[in-house]
Amino acid sequence: MTPTPIPPLKRGSIGVGPPATAEPALVLLIEDDFMLRGSLAAVLESEGYRVESEANALDALRRLQRAPKPSLILLDIMLPYMDGLEFRALQLATPELAAIPVIVITAVGVRPDVAAELHLQQSFFKPLERPRLLDAIRRHLAPSQG
Repeated sequence: MTPTPIPPLKRGSIGVGPPATAEPALVLLIEDDFMLRGSLAAVLESEGYRVESEANALDALRRLQRAPKPSLILLDIMLPYMDGLEFRALQLATPELAAIPVIVITAVGVRPDVAAELHLQQSFFKPLERPRLLDAIRRHLAPSQG
């Protein structure tokens, strides 16, 4: 009897990153700190994600008006013009954007009652713990929306 060959593992087959056949997930990064925004985008891209970045919440809201919609938003709280909590409230009030999950990255924290009210998936304090953040992104990704 001839043994049946075992097919090679494909990227994403064990829960690491997006599957090789799928379009990479789009993450919208909203962070006003230039250095953190650039380094975090580089880390996410090295993990196989597509990343679009905005330095403030107003530009991020404009970005959400066009396709494709992101699969996940990484959101700073302290932003110019409009803070991250105001951004999230407006996002939730817009039906076509409300289902996009949000992970907060912050230096100031978010009260648990506010996090629950705004349906924030998770919060991370700066400086960020890369492995924990990447794990949270994988767990909370929504399907890409065209």
